Amino acid sequence: MEGTRYDLRVSAGLLGPVAVWAAIAFAVLAVVTGRRWALITTAVFGVLATVVLGVALVTYDFSLAYVAETTSRATPWPYRLAALWGGMDGSLLLYAVMIVAMGAAALSRPIPVRTAASVGSGLLLITVFFANPFSVLELPAVDGSGLLAILQHPAMIYHPPILYLGLTTLIVPFALTVEKAIRGNDRSIWIDRARRWSYVSWTLLTIGMAAGANWAYVELGWGGYWAWDPVENTALMPWIAITVFLHTSRVEEATGRLRRWDAAYAMIPFALTVMGVYLTRSGATGSIHSFAEDPLVGRILLASAVVVGLFAMALAIRSEPGEPWVEWRLDRNGWLAVNATLLTAALVFITAGSAYPAFASVFRGESIAVDPRFFVITILPVAVLIAASLASALRARWVAFAWITAMAAVGIGLVAGWRPGVLLIAPALASLVLLSVGLATSRRGGRRITIYLAHMGMAVLLVAVAGSSFGGEFTGSMIPGESVTVAGHEIALRDVETGEGDRFVYVRALFDVDGEQMSPEIRAYEDQEVPVAEPVARVGLIDDVIVAVSLLFPDENTVEVNVFVRPLVSWVWVGASLIGLAGLIALLARDGAASMRRRSAREALQSGETTSGTVSR
Repeated sequence: MEGTRYDLRVSAGLLGPVAVWAAIAFAVLAVVTGRRWALITTAVFGVLATVVLGVALVTYDFSLAYVAETTSRATPWPYRLAALWGGMDGSLLLYAVMIVAMGAAALSRPIPVRTAASVGSGLLLITVFFANPFSVLELPAVDGSGLLAILQHPAMIYHPPILYLGLTTLIVPFALTVEKAIRGNDRSIWIDRARRWSYVSWTLLTIGMAAGANWAYVELGWGGYWAWDPVENTALMPWIAITVFLHTSRVEEATGRLRRWDAAYAMIPFALTVMGVYLTRSGATGSIHSFAEDPLVGRILLASAVVVGLFAMALAIRSEPGEPWVEWRLDRNGWLAVNATLLTAALVFITAGSAYPAFASVFRGESIAVDPRFFVITILPVAVLIAASLASALRARWVAFAWITAMAAVGIGLVAGWRPGVLLIAPALASLVLLSVGLATSRRGGRRITIYLAHMGMAVLLVAVAGSSFGGEFTGSMIPGESVTVAGHEIALRDVETGEGDRFVYVRALFDVDGEQMSPEIRAYEDQEVPVAEPVARVGLIDDVIVAVSLLFPDENTVEVNVFVRPLVSWVWVGASLIGLAGLIALLARDGAASMRRRSAREALQSGETTSGTVSR
């Protein structure tokens, strides 16, 4: 029996590389011929290789080095499968295969097929030569290391795949824009297809980032949901770039302006995802999210990101220029351009702060981290202007906006104190009020509702982000019977107990929080050296109270306690949900203008065919 199992394990080390090499061969064929069937075959072999690796992870195939590094016999099977995207080698394979699969599903013409196949073949070659998940150990391991305990959370099963779907979908508008820049196809049809696939990615990234932020908030016990970590920002940057394209494409559609801007922002999001792959896997950023450090892989991925970025810039410059802004007014198209400019400014600051550690690592040999305050200081003024423009873009009255903003600022300042967050929460709240009134009184449906929901979601999100900066926190040692008051909440430590669970021992602190019991823990897993905090959060519409313990001093029966009171954080998830809902509605609803363009194109094609037929006869 053992011999049979060993043979099956060896076959994973043989079948996986064969499938990857077959995928590479057909990807090269797709590049040469531009045929969709070759790209589809590439995807089939890529999926086969991914399935082989997934089966090896689930069935304890410790003959593979990657399986031994990322799983263990004690790891539950969903997290063994999650190891597919939990390590560098497996995640690179998955990323490459998903790009090819997206291209095969959505692209059919030669130039887009060649584009997707070129990117896919390059990533697969990097996987084979520098990050091979099918490397076989000389002697199979008895057991593996397993995923970190902090990653064994339900969000690990769904958060990364959603982000991967959102990021890899961007190959479609990128490839379509490459074709547009080279061949100059009909712009209206290109905008329609590129925007629709951008909506797919935009919606998935919204959901994925919200899921990841919630995971960090409830699991890590640091009182926050977004740390401006470079790897976190690699999802935010493409999302912002897509948002710019969704705005400017409407301006081009209506006026013929911003054509080069559109071409650039249809390709920039994918270029930013390639840069994100580098930031995640180079080890240059020192991120808690990054995979195992491999400078060689990092340099190759950095070169790939630079090539893709320069290629996108060159094609954007080559694109035909748009109509000039002879007279600029703050009409609908003017506000769209203003929003695009503000979002571009935010994107520049976030990209600079995220990429600088990698720049310092590659060119100076320094290991540094950008203080999160850099992002707060640079983004806050831009966020305030964006908050003010959310309702103005839909022609809300400035007088009403100014009055509501002033009243909100005074009220919040008197109740919660004069903090920088007031500068953001007041205009965001004013925009939310005016947008809600506009949605309730609007008689238009379809895309108009989508715009209102997206802007309302952003307003709610900005209100929540600003509100979460209020509240308070406490860090210090406590003994049973001691209590502290944090932002009006009384936290009393009643007792400290120890025990043993499944694969770990724990220290549990019993707290009374405003009369309600909360029991955070510290867990030490048998197969991992670093203890893991298990915080507890009491969630409410007004504020959340998070209690965590990080250290135990047995001789004194004392624990190190962290308490965070965060107002309005629940509304972060509400705002993200409204934005995601707007994206779903945009995908499901028929765009009237797009339908008219498609109908006109069909009529013109039919007319051309009839004329041609008459001449031939």
